[in-house]
Amino acid sequence: MNIAVVDIGKPGANFGWAMVGDATAEGTDIDVCVQRLAAALRKGPLALGFEAPMFVPIRTGPKRLTAARSGEFGKGLPSRPFSASAGATSLVTGLVVVSYILATLRPLVPEATATLDWRLPPVGPGRLMLFEAFITDQRKTADTRHVEDAHLAIASFQRGMRDPASFHSSVEEPNCLSLLGAMMLRTGWDTDPAILSRPCLVVRAHASEHHP
Repeated sequence: MNIAVVDIGKPGANFGWAMVGDATAEGTDIDVCVQRLAAALRKGPLALGFEAPMFVPIRTGPKRLTAARSGEFGKGLPSRPFSASAGATSLVTGLVVVSYILATLRPLVPEATATLDWRLPPVGPGRLMLFEAFITDQRKTADTRHVEDAHLAIASFQRGMRDPASFHSSVEEPNCLSLLGAMMLRTGWDTDPAILSRPCLVVRAHASEHHP
């Protein structure tokens, strides 16, 4: 299975992506990214992650409406809830960038199907699995930081998928609004409104795990 991660940012400025597997590639051009994703998906299964909040919690207590998602930060982790400045910026940017990627990819692989279920890894051409990447403790150079982020998330995903059945999401909010689900509906990757309530896998990657 090919694995790709997109580090969400403004295309042409702070956008990066990487893919490993039979179709290893990386870069900073969003349209080249989509073309490479399509080529990989035509030949086999693809797991694709986006580094931006892909779902938000739905809560009943007013004082906790904007509180961090469960698992978003804690001991040894930075306080960066989805609603804080960096998280909110990434979320909004992700809405338009991920929508563009999914919409542009759809007609290139019209027979492909997508899922959020990582416990049943996709098998065969045209099978796409989507997830969220969450990078913390970055230690990276200015010129390559976005591609490096993508590789960090890919490595963490690979480790977790050695045993998909016991691979737990780093962030869990069973009662949520799935932004990724909304974008899948809008771009034709899904037709079931129930996907709006399904959280996706969140893969946390620590730069310190790769840079001593």
